[in-house]
Amino acid sequence: MPDHHSYRNVRDWLKECRRPLLVTHRRPDGDAIGALTAMTLALPELGLEPRPALFEPFPQRYGLLRGLVAWHDWQASRQVLTAECDALVILDTCAWSQLEAIADYLPQAPRTLVIDHHPTRDPIATRPGDLRLLDQTAGAVCLLIAEWLQAVGLSCTPPIATALMVGLGTDCGWFRFPNTDPRMLEMAAQLARAGAQPHLIYHSVYEQDPPARLRLIGRMLQSLELLADGRLAVMRLAAADLAAAGADGSMTEDLVNEASRLGSTEATLLFTEETDGRVRVNLRSRQWLDVAALASRFGGGGHARAAGVRLPGPLDQAVTRVVDATLAALAER
Repeated sequence: MPDHHSYRNVRDWLKECRRPLLVTHRRPDGDAIGALTAMTLALPELGLEPRPALFEPFPQRYGLLRGLVAWHDWQASRQVLTAECDALVILDTCAWSQLEAIADYLPQAPRTLVIDHHPTRDPIATRPGDLRLLDQTAGAVCLLIAEWLQAVGLSCTPPIATALMVGLGTDCGWFRFPNTDPRMLEMAAQLARAGAQPHLIYHSVYEQDPPARLRLIGRMLQSLELLADGRLAVMRLAAADLAAAGADGSMTEDLVNEASRLGSTEATLLFTEETDGRVRVNLRSRQWLDVAALASRFGGGGHARAAGVRLPGPLDQAVTRVVDATLAALAER
């Protein structure tokens, strides 16, 4: 856990810039969107004018945060953003593979700060003048940001508390995943006291699905295979499945967790064919299998119990490669 000195270093680093560009990984989840929102709302108290940018359209699932800040489209506004911004802040990732959209910009980017809680770490923000705040024991990057606000005496308004609660709640499966610890729960209580309303946030995030997403879940579950005596659940979604359901790629978030209802599984894999022909693989484990290490064999990463990777197609070949590696890993125990 970072100490007060580390948090003050982040504050002092930020106070040396005026217009930081804030970004996160591609296909941002609730922790990423919550972190961007909270930082964008908090930094003006330090006299900054932050510019949050996304690489894809704003995810519909997190609509309660959309109107809180002015979001920028990286592709459409790149020239303006790079001309105006004097620092780069990367939240919720320290991996090249998740920052493909700015791969050519990173080497020439201004001084860079990374705040992340994943164990996968590439040499990003390692130049003189750069700074990294990394803590893989934190259950969410929003937890680090909430602690940072407290440590440096910045306000936690109800909108900021709401954004941070989105990150905490979604990254720990609404407090049912193994990363739910006293540190997370204590911060959730503090955010609730600051104005976050957990029941309304849960309703907005998890109980507003369009019919297309339920149809997509049905098609995914039809593909379910149980291997290794039920210890491995494998599911797949071809591009044709998304089209038939009337769904898009943003509706696949968290679908891998549907198989966690099965009592026998140690690991779950979900393969999704993307529009560019590549295959996104979501990996989950229950107790002991390190899926981050497994994903790293293919150029991906994440947490020990939740990881991801993108592979070249076709879909069947990607499935064979990762399933074989997972079966071998399961056979070791």
